[in-house]
Amino acid sequence: MTLLSQQDCAIMRGLAIIIIIVNNFTHVFKGVFFDSELSYLWSSVEGFMNNLTHPDALLPFNVISFYCPYGVMLFIFLSGYGLTLKYEKGNTPGSTATSFVTNHYSKLFTMQLKGLALYLAGMCLCFPNFVVDGSIALQALLVGNLNPFQKIMPGPYWFFGMIMEMYVIYRLIIYRRSSAVAIALTVMSLVVMAFTDPEGSLIIYLRNNCFLAILPFGMGVLAARHLDGRFLSINKPRVCLAWFVLAFILLTLSKFNFYSWLIMPIFIIATAVTIVKLIGKVTWLSSSLGWVGALSGVLFVVHPLVRDILVARTNQSGAFYSMTCIYLLVTFGLSILLKPLFSHNKASHQASKDQSSV
Repeated sequence: MTLLSQQDCAIMRGLAIIIIIVNNFTHVFKGVFFDSELSYLWSSVEGFMNNLTHPDALLPFNVISFYCPYGVMLFIFLSGYGLTLKYEKGNTPGSTATSFVTNHYSKLFTMQLKGLALYLAGMCLCFPNFVVDGSIALQALLVGNLNPFQKIMPGPYWFFGMIMEMYVIYRLIIYRRSSAVAIALTVMSLVVMAFTDPEGSLIIYLRNNCFLAILPFGMGVLAARHLDGRFLSINKPRVCLAWFVLAFILLTLSKFNFYSWLIMPIFIIATAVTIVKLIGKVTWLSSSLGWVGALSGVLFVVHPLVRDILVARTNQSGAFYSMTCIYLLVTFGLSILLKPLFSHNKASHQASKDQSSV
């Protein structure tokens, strides 16, 4: 019995993508305190606490910005989890490092090209003065993250380059080696980041690359290797609820210090696992999130275009709630419509395909 079933993984993907697309739209509203997974911003924590003690109409969006910039951590965790189950514990035959990396690169590269083409075409059509930076070619090739002088386009375009780095690290360093290797790699990444400026350019560069991903990815590897459904009685609703409360409290407290923030993925993933287990007890909710999870790859690629078209109008109008609803409706509608475009090579599920090989 694995820690997460196929349905659990689908629910987590659905939960993660909803968190991502909602946060990426609402955290740039006027008056909302911007938080980032790339650097530690005490001003955001302070702003959130001030808003919490003096609530107004923006409080729900500040809650989202405080807790939800980290949905990508769940995809990273599921990638490590799924790769390990598929290639180390499953029936999938082993492959050489070259074929493994080439196969995963080709799928992500195809997805990146389609996503960028859609985004650039939409932006040029809606904004005639939109300028395309020539450095985007490196990002299209999934190596733009490595260039310290390049401004990285956020969302999927940044994520695909980073997760490709983790695929290489997994196959060359972690694959079928002792779990001590994954633990040592994780400790190394945390130590390096601990000696950086919490708001400086170096930590942003490191976390634009694999340093953000090593801890949640390593957790996925270790969970697949060593944990099952009996772990901490996680499948018992009352016990699971208690673990959720504890994980959520620790997640909240970890935001108040740079060093605890570095290990916050532990609490993010623990909270998400307990939520997934609780949702799994509610049939209609688990089915709905499972459906969203199946669409997550397309939603991930489509939402930046819809966001960038609507966000300026939203800030101008101040109609934050109604525009958020419109944004979600357009994003889901366009994703359903464009799903066939991204399904031919199944690349739209690459960030999550390996996660479902349970």
